[in-house]
Amino acid sequence: MMFRPIAILAFVCLVAFVVYAKAGGAGVPLPERNPLRPHGAAARAPVLPGDQPTVPWTDQEIADARAECTKALSGLAIEYEPLQPIKHGICGAPAPILVRSIGSDPKVEIDPPATVTCPLAAALSTWLSKTVQPEAKAVLSTEVVKLRNATSYSCRNRHGGANTPLSEHALANALDVSEFVFASGEHITVLESWPRLVTTPPPPPANPRRVAVASAPVKPVSQVRPAAAHVRQVAKIRLAEAKINPFVAPTTVMIDAKTNPFVLPTATAEEPPPSPAPEMMPPEHAAPETQSAHDARSEFVRMVHDDACHTFGTTLGPEANDAHKNHFHLDMKARRHAAVCE
Repeated sequence: MMFRPIAILAFVCLVAFVVYAKAGGAGVPLPERNPLRPHGAAARAPVLPGDQPTVPWTDQEIADARAECTKALSGLAIEYEPLQPIKHGICGAPAPILVRSIGSDPKVEIDPPATVTCPLAAALSTWLSKTVQPEAKAVLSTEVVKLRNATSYSCRNRHGGANTPLSEHALANALDVSEFVFASGEHITVLESWPRLVTTPPPPPANPRRVAVASAPVKPVSQVRPAAAHVRQVAKIRLAEAKINPFVAPTTVMIDAKTNPFVLPTATAEEPPPSPAPEMMPPEHAAPETQSAHDARSEFVRMVHDDACHTFGTTLGPEANDAHKNHFHLDMKARRHAAVCE
């Protein structure tokens, strides 16, 4: 009789274990199991920024952002249009603006107009006035009148990936610049004008045989060239062969030998003299003014990229990675340490 309570307890424990295992495995309390929540592979699938739950901006967040916008743009010549708050998934900005141009003399058009935050618009104004325009005047003797906007606001992760961190473009906090247009009518693209690294290949290894020959003592001419008498004797033998065998062409060695006893018989009378080698033309090069213009464009894009690192939180160019080979990425991401400049 004493074994009956133990048997009942064991049965109850077995039933509880079976129910617990069917409910979802170890470590998950039963009350937390939600039949509507995805499990397994569905739970691990990445959720894109725009597909995540949307939490609207509060009135206070919008008011604070608009006050910051007014302060950031105060006194700046920026043509813009205030936009409604953007909230799409976890993307958006509480007080975005649509920037159409920056500056006044000259006015720099943003083509197409860029949806950005006010702090980014203010940083662009500083970059244009302090760096871009002075460099354009100094290096190219002209001024920038248009920036090509490759991307501004875009609800996505970095590089459009599924598992990469959220892009600053998703917060309207970044602008990609791919081209500069000047008052002179010239267009400079980042893709074509970014200076390329040209490496000089290492010299080939030394040829030991060539070194040995070069280091050998020079022999007298009498030791390396045949005597004149020997040359004349060879010529007489060949003329005799030509009389016996009509298919052996006579040579002109007698004339050469009389003139220069060290000329060996090489050419026949019936063979035309070898045509002179064509004059070697120098390799084609770009005209000096064209090469100089290319160097100036490369200097310009390099300088405006490098100096942007002092204005923006992130500056990425063609040397950062292949995704930025044709534009500059400029954003105002707040960082604890130094700005990212690549």
